Amino acid sequence: MAKRMGTGGKTVCVFRSHNQVLEAWEKSPGLNVFSLDFHTDTKGAFGNYSYWRTDSEVKAGRCKNPELRIKELVNEKITAYLEGRTTIQSLNDNLRHDEHIDFAVRTDMIGMAFILATNRNDSSSNPHVFMADSTEEYKGQRIIEYSPPCVPGCRKSVHDDECIRLRADCVIEDDFLADAVSKAESFDPSFFKNYILDMDCDYFNTEKSLKPRNLQVFRKLIREASLITIALEAECVKICRLDDGSMDSDRILDALTALIGEA
Repeated sequence: MAKRMGTGGKTVCVFRSHNQVLEAWEKSPGLNVFSLDFHTDTKGAFGNYSYWRTDSEVKAGRCKNPELRIKELVNEKITAYLEGRTTIQSLNDNLRHDEHIDFAVRTDMIGMAFILATNRNDSSSNPHVFMADSTEEYKGQRIIEYSPPCVPGCRKSVHDDECIRLRADCVIEDDFLADAVSKAESFDPSFFKNYILDMDCDYFNTEKSLKPRNLQVFRKLIREASLITIALEAECVKICRLDDGSMDSDRILDALTALIGEA
């Protein structure tokens, strides 16, 4: 269920699972998405559903070309939506919480998506995804993944334990966000002209992450966003947190609501 709050004069929609944000995105089509997340959430739409549906058909002897059948099932879902024969609410029953961005791009529900993720992917099999720090040529992909170092100038691996902790602590600090904003604009100078600020609660892994010293960039992102969506992802929050058991999605939501109200 979505909750609409007039916090700070801004419409904020809160959902239990990240794929459910599509219910809000659908009502403001064509906007770009700036997403703050622990994970990148850029897997292909209906990948899990189509794999297991095909697997059952293979075992029943009704499928001779699994690879083709998987593609057919995905296209069936997307086409049904584009033709108005189904709804986002119905599709979400078969869409995982890490497949929604691909769906939004493939249906032109959104323009571009820039995902600032603290858990780095080294590569992606999704043709719609471009790794921002890749040495490959950018070919106009509409989903950009970016996982920066813990602090500007850091030369450690993003998988280094110390870097992981430092990065977790500063996820909405000015320097950290300013770097990501600049990176997004390098792909599209007008990216932030019309955009959705999207946040997954599992982006916040430490108590310190919710108490930034400098948050002018975060406040600006809040003020200028056309819409704010927040995914609670309670189980992911528990798995990803670096502090003790006091960090949960409700507590993170309360902190974000206060920050939004102060912006």
